[in-house]
Amino acid sequence: MLPEIDFERIGQRVKQARIDKGYTQAELGEVIGCSNNHMSHIETGQTKVSLSLLLKLAYALDMDLNFFLMDTPYVEKDRMIDSEIANKLSQCSPSTLLSVNKIIDILLEQQEREKDSISY
Repeated sequence: MLPEIDFERIGQRVKQARIDKGYTQAELGEVIGCSNNHMSHIETGQTKVSLSLLLKLAYALDMDLNFFLMDTPYVEKDRMIDSEIANKLSQCSPSTLLSVNKIIDILLEQQEREKDSISY
């Protein structure tokens, strides 16, 4: 079974990108061809945004499609590493980076143990 898509998180990212670009819901809706009411429902996750509309949003907001998929299992792994995680790590102090590195080691060990237990 495929993992579910969190449309609420996608909506939050749409809202973030819209605000960053200085659009109101009505203005962005006009650009992509939908009502501001529909934009509101997308941003709150009350409606499942279609792929075609998500592509229009990405184009209108000058964002990579993966930005909107960041909190889903469908994001490109490299995109998550390159933008989201790298951005957060760049804000860390050297001591915090050392802690993060240790945490990643622990998580990788746990992942390996889970993989080994599944293969039996």
